[in-house]
Amino acid sequence: MFFILPQQVSCVIEKLNLKNLQEIRLRAEKPVAVLYNFKTYFLSGDGLTQNETKSITVSQNQVENSFFTACQHSVHSFSQQISNGFIMPCGGLRIGICGCAVYKDEKIISIKNISSLNIRLPHQVKNCSKKYCQFLLNPVKNVLIISPPGRGKTTFLRDLIYQTSFLDKKPNVLVADERNEISGCIDGVAQYDLGNFADVIVMAKKDFAFKKGIRTMMPDILACDEICNEDFDWLYDISKNGTRLFCTIHGKNSDDIKTNSLFFKISKVFNRYVFLYNGTDGEACVYDENFKRLNL
Repeated sequence: MFFILPQQVSCVIEKLNLKNLQEIRLRAEKPVAVLYNFKTYFLSGDGLTQNETKSITVSQNQVENSFFTACQHSVHSFSQQISNGFIMPCGGLRIGICGCAVYKDEKIISIKNISSLNIRLPHQVKNCSKKYCQFLLNPVKNVLIISPPGRGKTTFLRDLIYQTSFLDKKPNVLVADERNEISGCIDGVAQYDLGNFADVIVMAKKDFAFKKGIRTMMPDILACDEICNEDFDWLYDISKNGTRLFCTIHGKNSDDIKTNSLFFKISKVFNRYVFLYNGTDGEACVYDENFKRLNL
């Protein structure tokens, strides 16, 4: 990751505990901001600060150079990812992109004049889901993991997949890893430990896994990240056919989910809800299908 960053930024980042670093945001002609222990700070020459006047500022040229470096100076090879607003230069590392969209035939084909980068650092926190497994895996439930953005949904999902390897009946898990954030695959090898019974489809739309993967891999569990409205018909049919589901969705709390326009569909599919409030280091709250809290 360090080779992507402007030198004055990487020199400071190297001194931080990377286990606590969630995001680095580079904005043209603005202070560098980081999400550290789920709190926002500016970056200064001495480390972290909340004083804007002491912060490191990067130029538009530096932001764009970081983008080109992340693309290995071959923007064309990342064109499909760029059209979706992000790139993934190495296993699990995702960089969101802002700039001027370039259209062709009414489709975005690239982004130029890069103005902002959001570098999101994935983490494997083994056993972060373990103490909740009694509510989720005994027996295996249809689990929906819920939190605001950047609060550990994917990390919790990754570990829940890993924990299934320790069940008496070893379930096969099909991972629909649309953005390569769950597995961090490089050359066909997952960089994050998903246990011994996970099969991963990387960088394909989720509906490909729903249509083809279920039929060909015959999983006991389907895992996928950040579900949306168009996924629910598939998920309902898959669950009715006996395959269990581990999924994530954005949300603040149980009231937020219950007032979500998708709640009716959600309630037809899932029977366990995990809410993460302070990342995977904080307490999670588990609710049953009636939104009764199960853990104290």
